[in-house]
Amino acid sequence: MDVRRIFRTVSNKLLEDFAASGEIAHLGLRGGFRESALFDFLKDGRLPGRFGLGSGEIIGPARNVSRQSDLVIFDALNGLSLMLSASAQVFPIESVCGTVEVKSKLSKTELVIALENIKSVKQLTPRENVVDRKVFITTTYVRPRPFGMIFAYGLADNSLQSLLENLRDWEADNPPEDWPNYIAVLNEGVITHHGTGFGEKIFNDDLKVGACPYIKSAGNDTLFQFYLALLDLAGNTHVGPAQLRRYYEPAEQVGPFVVRNHDKLRSAMNPDDKRVYRFNLDFIKKIVAWAKANGATTHRDFFRQQLGTIPIGVDEAYLNHRVYLYNPDNLPGLNELSAGPEHRSNPLPSLERSLVSSHWIEVDGETYYFPMAYVTDQDTELTERIHEHL
Repeated sequence: MDVRRIFRTVSNKLLEDFAASGEIAHLGLRGGFRESALFDFLKDGRLPGRFGLGSGEIIGPARNVSRQSDLVIFDALNGLSLMLSASAQVFPIESVCGTVEVKSKLSKTELVIALENIKSVKQLTPRENVVDRKVFITTTYVRPRPFGMIFAYGLADNSLQSLLENLRDWEADNPPEDWPNYIAVLNEGVITHHGTGFGEKIFNDDLKVGACPYIKSAGNDTLFQFYLALLDLAGNTHVGPAQLRRYYEPAEQVGPFVVRNHDKLRSAMNPDDKRVYRFNLDFIKKIVAWAKANGATTHRDFFRQQLGTIPIGVDEAYLNHRVYLYNPDNLPGLNELSAGPEHRSNPLPSLERSLVSSHWIEVDGETYYFPMAYVTDQDTELTERIHEHL
């Protein structure tokens, strides 16, 4: 059996469907027909059972949203899609394995739009580790970014060579982690990357400085090449279990950081002030820089320093979890506050000037503790979402 010949037949059918879509007057309907042809081809038993297929927007845990994605390949076992309506889906980024941008004619303008869509999805990925717990084995790995592919039915008034130059210009202004994994133009060929070593560089880990895009002629085998690349990319993307509870209390992008538990502050000096505040970027930068420079501790050691004892009922995993403490003035804990005068070298500080009155924020998935005594009016700002808290 000649598998390539079978795919050439399917490729011709896709082109016929695309030509038929030209009879549909409404632009939006033509776009939907264009995407549904590829969608139907892929969903008809051509993807392994653990993958789902849809289209819509992708949301991240920092109140961020991607652009609209034509086709979304998601992990149907560990993740899910959220149905807003019969035609609208929302996908948590932890569930997404990859996306495919579908174009009728791949002009320079359409190429850049597709590249920016892929970039918007890849940038949603939290900078964190995935903990995958099986019955006897626990594995930890960096959360992977989704792959991004472009599939076009044809060229505009251009060529693959001109698209290659357009891609090189775009990649020169964008980091490798945002680059596309694969571009295919039906019955024309593909644009992929090569670098040191042998073979194509299509996986995210292979897209780095030094990888260069190039054209691979495929002709009638373009759909076959695209399909094999899609299977390889999906099969090698392990998103792991989703953490969907955090979407109820989502984090927020603050400058370069993804921050949580930083934005529900009330004024301590004025009880009549009903407005809600949050820590500003300068304060977060200061906390992170000092704490990182002075090294991490654990919840166990932090509780001992703060309270002088370990709270009852706290499990070992939580106690051993790595955290940071911002305490440049060496403010005391409850143990030192409770010590007799003969054991104190300094006058008794107030409870407010101690580790007992501490707050925590989560920055890029890591926990930072600090006494509230270090917080001044210059460290906070009014939140933009006041109505959510009143």
